[in-house]
Amino acid sequence: MSGGRAWPSPPPGANSARTSPSWPPAPGWTRWSARSGSGCRSRPGRGYSFSVPAEGAPTRPTYLAAQKVVCTPLGGGRVRIAGMMELAPADRPVDPRRIQAIIAAARPLLRGIDWEARTDTWVGARPCTPDGLPLIGPTGSPRVYVNCGHGMWGVALGPLSGRLLADAIATGTSPAELAPLHPLR
Repeated sequence: MSGGRAWPSPPPGANSARTSPSWPPAPGWTRWSARSGSGCRSRPGRGYSFSVPAEGAPTRPTYLAAQKVVCTPLGGGRVRIAGMMELAPADRPVDPRRIQAIIAAARPLLRGIDWEARTDTWVGARPCTPDGLPLIGPTGSPRVYVNCGHGMWGVALGPLSGRLLADAIATGTSPAELAPLHPLR
């Protein structure tokens, strides 16, 4: 990133109106992908979370692998408890059964938590693809590239795939690792 720009400058002599890449925001991906000529669609994978008082909870970020639950200390005496992946419309309200399922999974391992004191119950959509692989690369529009569909791994994998995509755009050469992730697959 140079001078606050996420994309490299166009090559000398290029018409910047034709070569400056752009990308759609991930939440609007499904509607956008139908217009862009992308052959792969995504749908929302909704993750649930809430916060509880920190007493009895882990003091460091903790992943309860078998339960598929994550505990993240927030400071101020609160811990975020997150888990669940639900394929449903992004605008569907919170399903209380999903919150209860997270509590039931975590309760045996987190015994001192006051589960009834939970606040900040939330559900948020993550773009997921039918084959589980992210969409990284050019689309049917010559000026539009995407880096999305990482599901619940976006925070971990987004920066690396963003770097690979930026390098591919800057050099005009895409690494072999991105081939199976092409948005037009």
